[in-house]
Amino acid sequence: MNFDEHTWQESAWRRIRHTLFCEETGLVYDYVTSRDHSRRFAHLPSPEEIALGFPNPCGWSTGMEDCALNGGFLLDLLRFRREEDSDFARLAAEGLIRCAEVHGTPGFVARGISPRDGRSCYGNSSRDQFTLATYGMWRFLSGGGVIPERLRQRGVTFLRSVADYCERIVTPANACNLMRLDGRPAIVSTMWNCAPHEALRLPMIYGIAASVTGEPRYYELMRRYAAAGLRETLTMNPEADWWDMPVIQMQLSLNFFAESGIAPELESGVRRAMHTAAAIACPRLLALLREAEEFDGDWGMLYDNWRQLPMKVTPVTLAPDGGSALFGGKSYLNPVFRDEYARPNALLRGIGNYLATIAHSDDFPFPETLLERTARLLRRIDFSRCAGVGILPLLYGYTAVTYHKFQLQGEEA
Repeated sequence: MNFDEHTWQESAWRRIRHTLFCEETGLVYDYVTSRDHSRRFAHLPSPEEIALGFPNPCGWSTGMEDCALNGGFLLDLLRFRREEDSDFARLAAEGLIRCAEVHGTPGFVARGISPRDGRSCYGNSSRDQFTLATYGMWRFLSGGGVIPERLRQRGVTFLRSVADYCERIVTPANACNLMRLDGRPAIVSTMWNCAPHEALRLPMIYGIAASVTGEPRYYELMRRYAAAGLRETLTMNPEADWWDMPVIQMQLSLNFFAESGIAPELESGVRRAMHTAAAIACPRLLALLREAEEFDGDWGMLYDNWRQLPMKVTPVTLAPDGGSALFGGKSYLNPVFRDEYARPNALLRGIGNYLATIAHSDDFPFPETLLERTARLLRRIDFSRCAGVGILPLLYGYTAVTYHKFQLQGEEA
């Protein structure tokens, strides 16, 4: 089976828009478990399970762990598709806004919202959800689309509330942690004094709030962290054991500073770091392409109901003596996906994230042969059957590469 360029892209887009997206919540969920449209989200946690933090307070592997993150990718993808002023873009923006309001703690970006009651959400968010949700909303508001004034103001309020939450909560007293909704420390939520690829997340959030509100205090907060964050970012080791999600989020955090011009004194270092990120991505993209070209499984295999899978303890929650596996009074059991569907989804996600990382570095040469090789692979896949959300970053990355390619061609002409 071989699809043409337009057909595979529109097939992937329809799968995102009509299968993984939920109209009732305005969110993109992580996977489906049925080809029956009305049953595709039957596996999602019940409000009772969510209230108990089962199987873990992050909702990992349940299908609603990354809705806010997905929404950030989606809003920027809509910009690349020149659909940022569509009704669908407004639905997606409202979904993200809802993630920071529904629980009554303004600015806390919940990972997702249960479609069953339209309000239940897990209490442990993450640095990644905050990063991509704010970046995507900034793109939505600054993309040039015609946005209803009420929605624009709600988007600005969303970004202001996230920055205010971080100012209030991400403090030395809380070990610079985003904390859970119950006020206890959260996993994967340290926003400062963290790894190089994470060091610009907090200053980006403050910078975005400054750029959309013009309020001096957000500029001051950004300046408090930005220069030090960039210095830390520049200490990254390109030979480290990278994977795709940290690389793309680092690149997008850098890209905010590059495109907004909000801190011109950092531009040289930002561009250098973006080039390094692209250099990290390129060989890893090649490795994933090789693996994907050799993959002989089913790209469209449905996911299992997570409740029927084995679960493992999250290592960071295990006490040094092995006598407890609770963190902040909660257990973090993580359902273990089967490789038959997890691996193809990870391949598509990784290829997309590495493509996007390279696309955002203007001075990194992207070989035409590499784009052609990627296109050949993707024309073989029937995206109308894909069950996982890896197709969203995949389409985002591929669209970003072609968008930037045509932009550069226009400048050269």
